[in-house]
Amino acid sequence: MITMPKFACAAVLVAFASLHVVAHAEPLIAPGDRVLCIGDSITAAGHYVSYLDMQLQVQYPNNAPTVVNLGLPSEGVTGLSEPDHPFPRPNVHERLKRALDQFKPDVVIACYGVNDGIYHPFSAERFTAYKTGIAKLIAEVKKRDISLVLCTPIPFDPAPLRGTGKLLPLDAEKNFAWFAIYEDYDKVIGQYAEYIRTNLEGVDRTADVFQDITDTLVAKRKPDPDYTMSADGVHINVAGHLVMAQCVAKACGITWSTIDKTLFDLTEKKTKVLHNAWLSQVGHMRPGMAKGKPIVEAEKLAKVNDIAIAARIRGLTPKPSAPTPGPLAPVEDIPGLPRVLLIGDSISIGYTLDVRKALKDVANVHRPRTNCGPTTKGVTELSGWLGKSKWDVIHFNFGLHDLKWMGPNGENLAEPNKAGNHPQVSLADYKKNLELIVIRLKKTGAVLIWRNTTPVPTGARGRVVGDSVKYNTAALEVMKRHAIQVDDMYCYSLAKQTQIQKPKDVHFTREGSAFLGKNVALVIRKQLK
Repeated sequence: MITMPKFACAAVLVAFASLHVVAHAEPLIAPGDRVLCIGDSITAAGHYVSYLDMQLQVQYPNNAPTVVNLGLPSEGVTGLSEPDHPFPRPNVHERLKRALDQFKPDVVIACYGVNDGIYHPFSAERFTAYKTGIAKLIAEVKKRDISLVLCTPIPFDPAPLRGTGKLLPLDAEKNFAWFAIYEDYDKVIGQYAEYIRTNLEGVDRTADVFQDITDTLVAKRKPDPDYTMSADGVHINVAGHLVMAQCVAKACGITWSTIDKTLFDLTEKKTKVLHNAWLSQVGHMRPGMAKGKPIVEAEKLAKVNDIAIAARIRGLTPKPSAPTPGPLAPVEDIPGLPRVLLIGDSISIGYTLDVRKALKDVANVHRPRTNCGPTTKGVTELSGWLGKSKWDVIHFNFGLHDLKWMGPNGENLAEPNKAGNHPQVSLADYKKNLELIVIRLKKTGAVLIWRNTTPVPTGARGRVVGDSVKYNTAALEVMKRHAIQVDDMYCYSLAKQTQIQKPKDVHFTREGSAFLGKNVALVIRKQLK
């Protein structure tokens, strides 16, 4: 039986609110993954990278991820430099493509911002350049289907510079620079950090190192007013790197174990060898950097350290507890229960755990370990998601990524209807792709349930209000032709929009995801009887 969506309902005409999926703490970095850390001198110093590498070695002792630090001092995402800087600040975009193509990471961790304000008072022009640079970084990473962890910039701490003459007021007569910093530069970088916090499309996880370091400084200064993590207000010490590493680890779902100094020292040694080697291999525009060893030689040295690290880990107790499984974590089947597959984007990811909870001891609920994105991705990757196992019910959706607008050079969430911009997948191609997907799904013999696309709210970046209706109407033609049931999430989410959605976004609140998950579970349960 086909459930007909009520696209003509009065709710279509009312203002749309948004949906937002909260970040989940499932492990983003899997055993054997390749992890690339990029950033400025903070990343180049490498201590937080070594802490992360060490924790991953402990968490995955049999197949630890490969972590490489490609931080470059003085670098930013804008190409801007203060007048008195001794050389033009390097721009990550000069080397980013080479780094991604040569290292081929599964996960990128990026931290930029403190250099991009070039230590001046706030400027709308510089801020726009920063946002443009970050958007370009996101697009370059996601173009290759790489997971991205984006850090807020580290905070500037003016406390250690007070009374030194190195802080300049707004009306200073000499140039601002990294050695003559605007006295309220912490507020400037605070605005940059706030931008990174805005749930940028394409960012898999956000690590708010700005806030965590700030909170730590406030707490430490209550008993010790002179406490600092940086002699110059910018370059944090090892204690600061530890706070940063714990913040990134939390965002990535990395289990944090007690730090062993010997283990850290071994990891730090390995990190530095690989850092220098990969900097030289990829190349950059910054003068004064020492040449690293050839990659083959550096990896041999790293392997020696890995053996010592593994031996050290075997002697450590207690073992870290297993991380709490998240929506993307693999599911171990309970024998005898039917198998359900959820296919969809971040909306689907958001309600996956709720569906599993509602169908506990009723069905084994699986999903691909990825955001399934647009129909173009579904066409190319569907067979891999299905695997060779038998499925009893498949609940699937594509749409929000199809109807989003892209720029002429692949810019994500571009301005709709602007010259040169276009929907990621046209309406005509969307129908063709869905036809191919449905034909493939029918071969599984599973009961198929099409979940239509949720509303685009007013103010959502890169999407047009009402386009969900157009794409849902096109999808309905395909589903009717194949007699596939429709889960009308569009209308039942719209009916409760003020309770379950956030403004100017296409994602659900935590409560909203729970509501949707409950409804999805009910639809699936009916097909299991």
